[in-house]
Amino acid sequence: MKKRKRRKKKLPKNFYLFLRFASTGLITISIMMIIIFAGREIASLPEKKRIHDDAIRKENFIEAMLPYAEENEEKYKIFPSITIAQAILESNWGESTLSKDYSNYFGIKSIRETDQRVVFQTNEYIDGKLVQIPGAFRAYDNLAASMAHHGLLVGTADRYKPVVESLTYQEAAKALYACGYSTDPNYPDKLIELIEKYKLYEYDS
Repeated sequence: MKKRKRRKKKLPKNFYLFLRFASTGLITISIMMIIIFAGREIASLPEKKRIHDDAIRKENFIEAMLPYAEENEEKYKIFPSITIAQAILESNWGESTLSKDYSNYFGIKSIRETDQRVVFQTNEYIDGKLVQIPGAFRAYDNLAASMAHHGLLVGTADRYKPVVESLTYQEAAKALYACGYSTDPNYPDKLIELIEKYKLYEYDS
């Protein structure tokens, strides 16, 4: 007796169509995912470059200030961290018009008409309110002159004696405000934040 051959069941055409569409769909989704992630990575490149360039710019600024800050520490006992933090804050990392065009990195005012000076609108706190008033500021020939005058001012003026006598950068930051260097009540906190964020205290001896 002959054995009957079993017929293989044919799968319906719809099944093959389903497989074709499913595989095409998976490939399409995979390609789309690759494009999306690659696009995000490409889009983030300019931002990454901007952050990197900004970090280098700030590092270069600190390095440019450091020799003068150390010199002022040697001459006047001013913490280098305080000097550098003030330069950062007052000049906005050397981006302010006063620092770029007139080499005044510390917002030092002019009190004599015979000074090399320039007049700008400046923000000041008066009776607890922030107002804009015209102010005369010193103009310097270069960074070295600006740093030297800052050291001389803070290091020798009687009003800033508490700054020089401070035992920590925190005390010095508070003393600068108390002595009237700035009218901003948040001035000490801003200096301390910069010192700690960029580890400027490492330059203090």
